[in-house]
Amino acid sequence: MKFKSLLLIFLMLPAIVSAGPDSFKLNGKPLPTVVAKVNGKSISSAQLESDLITFRLRAQAQGNKVSPSAETLVAREMLKALIMKELITQKALSLNITVSSKKIDLEIQNIEDKFPDHTTFVKALAFQRMNIKGLKEKIKRTLLEDELIRLEIAPQVKIKDAATKSFYKKNKEKFSKPVLYQVRHILIGTIQPPENLENKADQQKALRMTKMINEEAKLKAEDVLLKIKSGGNFIKLAKEYSEDEASYKEGGMLGHLHPDSTIPEIAAVMVKLDEGATSSIIESSFGYHILKLDEIIPSTLIPFDKAETDILNILMKRETQELFKKYLIELEKNSKIEIFI
Repeated sequence: MKFKSLLLIFLMLPAIVSAGPDSFKLNGKPLPTVVAKVNGKSISSAQLESDLITFRLRAQAQGNKVSPSAETLVAREMLKALIMKELITQKALSLNITVSSKKIDLEIQNIEDKFPDHTTFVKALAFQRMNIKGLKEKIKRTLLEDELIRLEIAPQVKIKDAATKSFYKKNKEKFSKPVLYQVRHILIGTIQPPENLENKADQQKALRMTKMINEEAKLKAEDVLLKIKSGGNFIKLAKEYSEDEASYKEGGMLGHLHPDSTIPEIAAVMVKLDEGATSSIIESSFGYHILKLDEIIPSTLIPFDKAETDILNILMKRETQELFKKYLIELEKNSKIEIFI
């Protein structure tokens, strides 16, 4: 169970808690106390305000400006979601589906544990026009939905063998292990000059020292490369000269790398090397590297029998979602829904 909205508010608390929540308005107008009714059950404006505050904070965090008219459209979509939640809750309760207080309290505790203390947790709730009672109700509705799906929808999901095999054939790229490169390197480290020293003379002195140290590092890297080209053993040279604390004891071994799993400078070179080949000197923010490609491990296709369980999970999730959508459409058709915004 994840409630990212509360964590978002927590991250922004230093900027917003001191000000406190203002009177909530949508497109310049206050919301009615009751924003909708579902089979006679009222949905209060407080529920919608909570979701809209989270939306505003997320937009602010992302640097997005949302016009009042656009926010009104967002509010209507959010209200539709609240209406569906109410329909689901009503249906679950009509089927005598329940969730224990213990389970709800455990979810509350899991959320609170993400905050530094109880006071900050309560402040985040308050800013979102919510309290612990309201959060418990929100969690209860989510858990009821999970149980409704488990009892009413999941038993109807049937996936045929042909469907799993078809999915495998059409999506083989998803079940292919990428090409990997077993790479070693020797690193001769460089340093970055200190920035913004107050004394200009000290800044110039630091730049000169940095340049001198880095030029020495390049000369050292060139000397090591010459030793390699003269037949020196790469592993022994890595153990002797490499300044990479994580790999030098293992002869510079970086492991089985994918281009996306290493720095761009190394990735760009390693994919062009032949097995057993050594690179020229590569410069990165860490220093000067010399690579050796031990082995290219080709892409392999995961056999169907190894992928079948994952495929079944994917297809079952999709089918469950589709059946649940149809289920909700029927619930909506047979309900009386009134909207007041």
